[in-house]
Amino acid sequence: MTKPRRTILRAFVNYTVGVVGTAAGVAQLAGFSEGLGRWILTAVAVSCLLFLIVRFTLLYYVRRVEQLRVEVDKANQRSATLEVGHQRYVDAIDRIIDQEGLIYRESLVLTVTIGADDAGDKIEECRRTTPSPRVTQRAIRPIVPDDGDRFVSLEEIEFDAVLSRIAGSITPLPLTRNHQPRVWLVFDPGLTEPFDWVVTYRPAGLWAPLRREGFDHLVWTDRLPADSNGGSVLTDLKVNFVFPYVEGKPPPVVTELRSFGEFKQARRLDGKTGWVIEWQDRRPAGRRYEWRLAQAPRTNGSGAANASPAVPAQRHRFWNLLGRSG
Repeated sequence: MTKPRRTILRAFVNYTVGVVGTAAGVAQLAGFSEGLGRWILTAVAVSCLLFLIVRFTLLYYVRRVEQLRVEVDKANQRSATLEVGHQRYVDAIDRIIDQEGLIYRESLVLTVTIGADDAGDKIEECRRTTPSPRVTQRAIRPIVPDDGDRFVSLEEIEFDAVLSRIAGSITPLPLTRNHQPRVWLVFDPGLTEPFDWVVTYRPAGLWAPLRREGFDHLVWTDRLPADSNGGSVLTDLKVNFVFPYVEGKPPPVVTELRSFGEFKQARRLDGKTGWVIEWQDRRPAGRRYEWRLAQAPRTNGSGAANASPAVPAQRHRFWNLLGRSG
């Protein structure tokens, strides 16, 4: 007999002896009738049986919980092992992608839409790719808000990638799931002729600082492939900054920190629903671009304009450099 069962049997015997002894003593002192005595004896028997049932039930659940705890520990160990293995595969894919040579050339039109609210922020990447000799996969890093270590999933930003005017599909697979996501794009079938494709996603809140303070910046790096001798895969890079219209405010302003590329004059969109500023670098060369954006904030609910927010001095200087009063 196992130790838990011996413990339950000992407790049951002690309980029975105690209850029967107490009942017999009370009955003897009170002088109960024969019928009432039988009822008391029956109640004692039922009590002892319930005690036994409850104790064995508790024993079962205790042992079951211990068993489940062991199973959970084993499952966690298996999960950790699988996660380590999965991460090794992901790291291997990352290294393979980073070591690829110049297997394609392409032009990129990046449309950055600043919404009137967080939900309106949107990024669209229109690419024209020329394989050399064949494109079967790509990897890109979506532009998302820098919120520390917050988890960012493809579902959250509504990530989508489609081919234009040709048959086939693009399967997006997340390589990293953190505040700097990287997406592996698998083309089916592999492509050998020039093709167009579009990537869209909605990084909600990306331009919240611009709407709140009136200025923000965007950093984007043209990463060079391995063994490219400094040559970029990009043959042309164009960025369209689309701003919402703010009643009674001057047009927005965009500058590039190192004066790369050329800007066109800000112009109103059709229907006067907003502004667009076009920028273009006709000779990309693996550069790190940093655009600074400024637009007067909307008037708040009380009717007072937020044109002069309380901000650090260096941001006031930036604001003045753009020709605005701080």
